[in-house]
Amino acid sequence: MLRFPRVIVLVITNFLLLQSVSGILQDRAPADNTAGSLIELRDKRRALLLVFRSSVLDASDNERAIVDQVLKADPQPKGRYQWVYRELAKKLNAYIRKYQSLSAARDLSDADYVIYFNLIEYRRILGTVYPYGELFVIVKGSPETQKPPRVIWKAKKVLMAGDAISSLIKELKNLRGET
Repeated sequence: MLRFPRVIVLVITNFLLLQSVSGILQDRAPADNTAGSLIELRDKRRALLLVFRSSVLDASDNERAIVDQVLKADPQPKGRYQWVYRELAKKLNAYIRKYQSLSAARDLSDADYVIYFNLIEYRRILGTVYPYGELFVIVKGSPETQKPPRVIWKAKKVLMAGDAISSLIKELKNLRGET
């Protein structure tokens, strides 16, 4: 009978255990092929920017409820959302002026897609107020191809408004080959 040193047995056992756990975690990963992909925006130019606080409480179908609220939303920001809207629009307008691969839509019927910032909270840091929330890109549906409106991109986490829009602009530049 072969006898292996105890250290080698522990190393092999730990390695096999880690391999099996990583395989299980990969199997449980969501198979959402469209989330996080802006490929559909390659030939789309007209975007509508929306900023409001979503009242979505149902976590089971979060995406569908957000799309429904966005489709019913007023494109003109009201009250305290105007400041956040201006901050986002300032960065988007700089991108539009520089690359001219995007243009602003005035309402939903003119837009190819919607850039939606869901304001979650305002944080006060060192006496300055920062808006935090989630950024979504929602493609309008197409009756011809029978595709419903859907979220095609979402910021990876809750971010300051400026950081969220910068992240989207960076992804758009990569998608369109703009440097």
